[in-house]
Amino acid sequence: MTPTKPHVRSKRDDDIVVEFGNRWALFGGGSAEDIFVTFGWTEAQYFERLQVLAGRRFPPLDDALRQRLLAVCAARLQRVDHPPSRAAKGHVDNRESRPTKRPSPH
Repeated sequence: MTPTKPHVRSKRDDDIVVEFGNRWALFGGGSAEDIFVTFGWTEAQYFERLQVLAGRRFPPLDDALRQRLLAVCAARLQRVDHPPSRAAKGHVDNRESRPTKRPSPH
């Protein structure tokens, strides 16, 4: 078995991550599907990388965009780490709405 080479990131790769983040920041970040199709990464992988890039001072990001990207990353990573409960997703426990068995007459 041949060991796989680690993916070497280029500045252009990082620029694409930041550009995607900038485009989707006002909407809470791209969808998991858009992230996977664009990068082949999970949400967690993408937002962890974007968080690192936005946290650096060398990319030419203005402070407002940097803060917006970091806020989106924090929110999405929190959601990935702690998904909402089934009740918060609109799950209804049907046990209470099921018809009850009526006692049969003796």
